[in-house]
Amino acid sequence: MVAYLCTWLLVFAIPWENVVFIPGIGTISKLFGIGAFGATLLRVLLQKKIRRLVPFHWAAFAYLCWVLLSVMWSVNETCHEGKLCDVPQTINTYVQLFLMLFVIWEATPTPSRVTNLLQAYVLGAYVAAGSTIYNYSIGEQAGHSAARFTATGFDANDLGMMLALALPMAWYLASVSRYSFQRWLNRAYFVFGGVAILLTGSRGAMLATIVALAVVPWTLTHLRRGVRIVAIVFIAGAGVAGLTFVPAATFARLSTTGTEISEGDLNSRLEIWKTGFSVVPERPLHGFGPAGWRTAVTARFGVKGAHDTFLAILVDEGLIGLLLYLSMFVMVLRGILVLPTFQRRIGLILLATLIVAITPLDWDTKKPAWVILGLLVAYSEVLAHAQWGRDPRAAMRPQGNRPGSPQQARMPRRVIAR
Repeated sequence: MVAYLCTWLLVFAIPWENVVFIPGIGTISKLFGIGAFGATLLRVLLQKKIRRLVPFHWAAFAYLCWVLLSVMWSVNETCHEGKLCDVPQTINTYVQLFLMLFVIWEATPTPSRVTNLLQAYVLGAYVAAGSTIYNYSIGEQAGHSAARFTATGFDANDLGMMLALALPMAWYLASVSRYSFQRWLNRAYFVFGGVAILLTGSRGAMLATIVALAVVPWTLTHLRRGVRIVAIVFIAGAGVAGLTFVPAATFARLSTTGTEISEGDLNSRLEIWKTGFSVVPERPLHGFGPAGWRTAVTARFGVKGAHDTFLAILVDEGLIGLLLYLSMFVMVLRGILVLPTFQRRIGLILLATLIVAITPLDWDTKKPAWVILGLLVAYSEVLAHAQWGRDPRAAMRPQGNRPGSPQQARMPRRVIAR
């Protein structure tokens, strides 16, 4: 129970980790992560049993091994005063991310624990959204932009993406929860979180939000009429709240999204991507090693970040590393596709939102991307073994019917939620 509680706190802290910084340790999520791993390791040693890993974890382990191997040909030896060299620091981060996947997996053997961790992330998003709205209320802007606001310590684009990722989770929890308070709490996130996403002024986050909100019309027919009406009311409420509280300057910035995509350079990202791709032929298969972007691109062309997770991995770890990284997404997708219709659509939207989120950002070594992958694996693997019922909440209770069973074949496609 202690290990699970620490894992819950870790997931809860991810969306607002930069708000609280602990001297000598780092972000609040790092502290909870240390506690979660220590408690999980102690439980495993005492019980002398490890939960059986699934193909996704072996894909993640293979990618980690390739990253470790790539140290042999790494070109980055830059050190900063008082800090680790880039390569050891990157390796240390990757090891921690893999251990975090292990901790999440060990903490989610049942459907109820999966949903509780999803709820933890949504609650954490509430904290981040609250900090954003508070900073807006006191006029504390993000950087020098008068049209952007964010939670304390966050980049507006990163924060907007993390808040958008909570939308499909909140919709799922509002649909399957047995408790009225929990259902209304998650529905309210569409208003509260939606306003915070708009306040970030992130055009990329707006695109991710559009993808995330697709979960509503795609699953609405699986809910009874009363729930549909409530959903429509809350979506409308989010729109009204946005128009009421979000500054006109922020909307003006967001309105340029279509123009940037069709006629612009995506805020200089196209030029950055061209520069990154120009160095790939030098080491197409094995890349420049961990943190290789800094030497291969930044030192030569002055481009600080890839602004694309997949490109960053291609430059650092080569085509082999990128394929190993993509294999994790393939394993997640395979697990989602065997779920009942309602749960499958939730999982697909969350995965699509994650892909949209990491495309314009450097999230190859960022915790949110790996946490979402870990949660999706737990979600798909556990719910695939839960009984299918007429109510999507039935998938939260393991009762024996598996995909392909006669009970599944006879189950009507329509699912009813409270």
